Amino acid sequence: MSRTCQILIAGALLALLATPSLAQTGLLRGTVVDEDEKPISGVLVTVTTENHAAYRKTLTTNKKGSFTLRFQANQLAYSYNLLFEKAGYQAFSVPMSPSSMQQMREEYVMEKGETQVVESHGDLGSVVTGSTNAAVDAFNSGLAAQKDGDLATARTKYEAALAEDPELSPAQMALTQVLLDQGEYASAVEAADRALEMPVNRANVLRVKYQALRALGKGEEAELVSAELAEAEGASASSRRLYNEGGVAFQAGDKETALAKFQQAAELDPTLTDAHHAIATIQLGKGNHEASAEAAEKALAMGSEDIRTLRVLYDAYDALGRTEQLTEIAPRLAAVDPDFGGPKLLEQAAALWNNGQSEKAVALSRLALSMDSNLGKAYYFIGLQHLSSGENAEAKAALAKFVELAPEDSDAASAKEMLGYIE
Repeated sequence: MSRTCQILIAGALLALLATPSLAQTGLLRGTVVDEDEKPISGVLVTVTTENHAAYRKTLTTNKKGSFTLRFQANQLAYSYNLLFEKAGYQAFSVPMSPSSMQQMREEYVMEKGETQVVESHGDLGSVVTGSTNAAVDAFNSGLAAQKDGDLATARTKYEAALAEDPELSPAQMALTQVLLDQGEYASAVEAADRALEMPVNRANVLRVKYQALRALGKGEEAELVSAELAEAEGASASSRRLYNEGGVAFQAGDKETALAKFQQAAELDPTLTDAHHAIATIQLGKGNHEASAEAAEKALAMGSEDIRTLRVLYDAYDALGRTEQLTEIAPRLAAVDPDFGGPKLLEQAAALWNNGQSEKAVALSRLALSMDSNLGKAYYFIGLQHLSSGENAEAKAALAKFVELAPEDSDAASAKEMLGYIE
């Protein structure tokens, strides 16, 4: 058959390879609003990716201006483009990368204006017609069967297409994916090797081979393919793929594999803040507080004020006893976390005081007061510290403030007694 025909059907194949029957692990919940923060319904959202030229999804916002976009496991490695269109508004597009570690929530603002003419993407998922070539006919039948979930028929048709034309690379690529989906991992590896000898998108085929080798438990061979895949994908796409593989491992409870994947992702793309956050989270759980703090600091140094990263860094500093750095990070955390603030700091100050760490307790008490000046118990710890240092005037003022603000506190009576003998 002609190479032109092969190129045409490759486009149709890519649409199918972009959506195999795997569990959905990525989720974006988006909301489109106008300049006045009012939701806009009926916005057409078209999703495409350069990683799969034929991938295309169209969504429409509901009455609340919302839409939901799901990604399957093997689609998480890609970068996507979202195009927003509605009559009476200016069309615009934004890039995005999904995450396997968390649901994403984004708000998009559409400005009013004349409707712009945008590119028509067409029906990229249609099969090739108009040819009587037996190989093409068999391929199209296989493509239709695969779309319907009939993998057995699809496999038979793709094998028939290759029997007619052994150089039909789209059929070889499709057969590789079907074998993977059927759990025929050894055969999928063999099919992938044959596909790699043809003019194909190497990243797509290497990705299938990598998954098949991992399923066979051939870790060392899989890592070699992973390195080749990283080169074929490019650093950015490969780092996102590794990050999401780490997310899958983390959700499965395999934190060692997850940590290794996140570290590889961060090494490939040092600007991937999600990878640094994930490293910080796992290291904190392992008790590696220095490594956790270092990773969290890297994420925040890129301008992120992510609530999760700030929490991890705060806990790491707390475990390391870095009171001075705690006082620096606490206001930032309080600014984004409604559950964090003066009362939380005061709880930690009380624990430190009871453990004999009076200086740290007083430092956190002062920080708590900087966020909420009505936290009476903070004055109690401060007053006792002044008293132990012989600073009677300061102690008397602090303890009097404590009694005024927290007269029902369990320590209020002893504070009143102390006030009676402080000169």
